[in-house]
Amino acid sequence: NLIARSLASGRRYTLCAVMPRFAPGEYWADFEAGIARAEAEAVRYNVTVRRFCFDQYDRSSFESLLETLRREEFDGAVIATLFAEMVEPFTRELDARGVSYVFVDSDIPACNRLAYFGTSSFDAGAVAARLLFDRLDPGADIVVGRIVHRGDAGSNQWRNREAGFRSYLEAHAFRGRLHYAALRLDDEACNGRVLDEMFRENPSIAGAVTFNSTCYILAGYLAARRRDGVRLVGYDVIRRNGEMLSAGVVTALVAQRPEAQGYRAVMALCEWLVEGRAPSKINNMPIDILLKENIPYYKNNII
Repeated sequence: NLIARSLASGRRYTLCAVMPRFAPGEYWADFEAGIARAEAEAVRYNVTVRRFCFDQYDRSSFESLLETLRREEFDGAVIATLFAEMVEPFTRELDARGVSYVFVDSDIPACNRLAYFGTSSFDAGAVAARLLFDRLDPGADIVVGRIVHRGDAGSNQWRNREAGFRSYLEAHAFRGRLHYAALRLDDEACNGRVLDEMFRENPSIAGAVTFNSTCYILAGYLAARRRDGVRLVGYDVIRRNGEMLSAGVVTALVAQRPEAQGYRAVMALCEWLVEGRAPSKINNMPIDILLKENIPYYKNNII
């Protein structure tokens, strides 16, 4: 029915996918693979998908992209909501234009989105806290690895996960301290100096966490310094994280099926635009927990 209706109308639809730039093997590469899979199916409904990418660590990059999008014509949008404070006013413009949009990565309930596809960020933070807390003395300290952003304090996803993480620790009599390490993506020497000083000044550190897919940065440091006693939990089954998990440096990874998010977001817009069939407003993905023992059997692209 969906195909017949779209072919009979003769109308063509254009979707835009707003997401961070990526390299092969990174988290957003898996997300784009889901977009591509949905696009291959959507062509039958006269639907095409255009990609618009930004630097997820640079606020100005997203601002520039929004200016570009204001000059573009499209019927629907899939939006990664990293910079929530800029996404909200932009979606009000889309509302005024009558453009439907779907959120991925993290939700912004205040917006009039057609649907959200992703995990509960708060609960994913609580899961990471439990994975660490169950393996630590309640008085042990924890390092929180935080990638330096240009012009912003961090992503919407990061803040929501941190809130869930802190909430769990507070509810379970955590007596240690959280130490925030400002890390850089491509500066191993700088990261080494920052972490060396932090561990030297805080010998009770026994845990570590990152709230995005850069867990491999902390893992590389722990492996190089032979800090075998530090338990590390991170997010996303990208190649470098998976290698560190398999090697036993990372204790656990929390995963959220990015390919499924990309695929389902595009298909939901197709069904809405072509057939008028609205998806469920909230579509939470499973929060997967990956350990050294089960990662060989995990398929990230579960649709």
